[in-house]
Order: sequence, then C-alpha cells, then structure tokens
Amino acid sequence: MAKTPKIKETPQDRPLISIILPVYNEQDNILRTFSRLQDITASLDEYRFEFIFTDNRSTDNTFAILTDLAARHDNVRVARFARNFGFQKSVLTGYRMARGDAAIQIDVDLQDPPEMFGPFLEKWQAGHDVVVGIRRGRKENAALRSLRRIYYRLMARLDGEHLTENAGDFRLIDKSVIARLRRIHEPHMYLRGMISSLSRNQVGIEYDREKRQFNESKFSLIPLISLAMDGIVTHSSFPLRISFYVGIMVAALAALLAAYYLAIYLISSESVPRGFTTTQLLILFGLGMNSAFLGILGIYVGRIYDQVRVRPMTVISDLLNFGVSIDIVETALAEGREWTTASGADPASDRSLASPVEAS
Repeated sequence: MAKTPKIKETPQDRPLISIILPVYNEQDNILRTFSRLQDITASLDEYRFEFIFTDNRSTDNTFAILTDLAARHDNVRVARFARNFGFQKSVLTGYRMARGDAAIQIDVDLQDPPEMFGPFLEKWQAGHDVVVGIRRGRKENAALRSLRRIYYRLMARLDGEHLTENAGDFRLIDKSVIARLRRIHEPHMYLRGMISSLSRNQVGIEYDREKRQFNESKFSLIPLISLAMDGIVTHSSFPLRISFYVGIMVAALAALLAAYYLAIYLISSESVPRGFTTTQLLILFGLGMNSAFLGILGIYVGRIYDQVRVRPMTVISDLLNFGVSIDIVETALAEGREWTTASGADPASDRSLASPVEAS
C-alpha cells in the first residue's frame, strides 16, 4: 500500500500575528525596539509577523526613521495620521488595520517585555481569545497605586469583573475580537474595557513591568484622569444615577427645611428668620447643585452629539507598505471591513493593490 505523501508546510501556512506599535515622538526608541522585536519573533518560528506602526503625527524624526525601516522590511507597515488623535484611537486604528490571526499591542518604550509574546501565544493556542498582561509590580508612588486600585474596583462594580485589575493595553486579541471591534464606531472608547467586554474567553498572565529607559512618558496626570473618566462614562450611566439620587436627597432636605420654617411661623411668626444670608445660601446651594448635574448631563449629551455626527476616528495622511491607496484603507475602516490583496495572496507577503472585503 502506497504511503500518502506528506505535504510540506509553506511559510504561508503559519499563523500571521500582527504587532501593533503606536508611536508619538519616539525617535530614540524605534530602532532598538524593532531590533529586540526581531530577535523575539525570530525565535517564534511557527508564526509569521507583521509590524504596524501608527504614528500620531510625531514632530521629531519618528516618521523619517519609520520610512527607512519600511523601505528595508516588507512586513513593516506605517500609518501616519493627519494630526494627533490620541493614544486610544491610535491603538484602535492599528487593531482595525491588522490582518493577522491575532494581534498584540506593545509600546515602543518596551516597559512591557516582548518576551511575553511566547506565553501570550500559548494561551491563544489553548483557546483564549484575549490574553491580558497583568502588571505584577509598578514603579510609581504609593498614592497613584492606591488610586488605581480604587478605580479598578469601582469599574468592576460598574461594568463587571471582565476588566482586569493592574492590566494595561499590553495584550493579545484574536481576529474574532478584532472583527467585533471593526463594527463598533464609538468616538470616546475606553479600549481596554471594550476589548475585555467583547471577549468570550479571557485570561491574564502576570509579568514585571520595566522602567522606561529613554524619553518621557506621554501619560501625565491629566491624560490619566481623562482616560479614567472615559472608562466610567463610556461603560456606565452611574454618574447620571448618582445625580438623580442626590437630587432627590436635596429636594427632600429642602422640603424638610420648608416644613421647619412653616412650623416656626405657625408657632411664633416673630421668630421666623428674615435674614438675607440664609436666603442667599439656599439659592446658591440650589444653583450649585443644578450646575453640577447639568454638567454631568452635558458630558453625556456631548458624547451623543459626537456619536451621531459619525466622523472618522482618525484621518490618515501617509501609508507605507500597505500597497493600497489611503482612500481604500479609510473606507474599509469606516465600514468596519477588512481589506486584502486583489490577487488573493497573503497580505503579509504581497504588496500589490488591494480592495476591502467583508470581515469574517
């Protein structure tokens, strides 16, 4: 009996993994980061890799370095935005451009170690569609650590247990989750919470986060507060409910106060307070409460306004190694679709013209 000949595996049969790298003024980190990523990915020879850099309109030599890198490596793709759209939208656009079987987001400062790619991929092969990196230790002051802990516990109460404590954006997500992300067009997205909420089988892996070696972090206190507010407002109507309950309490207190003054008037009209200060304090208190609650309502109404305008999340000014026009890519992003090469060849190895196709 003749033996069935063994089919030789080609490089195209290996799973494609997309590495998402958002950058902004990272000229000192790009080359050393890419060199380290090459070393790590070379050891994972059962996979293929593409590197997608999303440049948030850097003002230094970042884009020039990326241009040279893309000219020397076909699997390096670069999307430069027309302006700085922020970190979250940069990462999300990178995910939506990814065409791998899975995608891993990592910052170019390498505080998150690429050596975790192997364990991430093992969990992915075991059937997990989201693998989250959990920071075992953080090199920051105790006050900020305490605030983070309180915030994550609050988010767990508001939005469920899927949001992992001490987890950042360093994670692997399966292409099925990316397909769901493409269909969501929220202008104010808390990405890590959204990804976790779209997962069917999430798992976390602990690791030690390194100290940033070059340049300064782009996340100061104000951006962190803004990110935290996005998480609360995007995933919960809790502030609205709080304003309702506090409003009821203030109304009840006002009713009790009115009853008190009425009782005094009925008992002894001469002892009724006639002072200007009391009246003014009550008026100012009421105005303050109304202003606060109108502000909360304004936040939600503003987000509704942004949502109904249906503006593009990012505007791309330059594409490198995509082999397609910017219009084709932006149309695919806007319509929640994936694009592939016109010839049907693998997108990681073919640089010919492509057209958008429906995401699986």
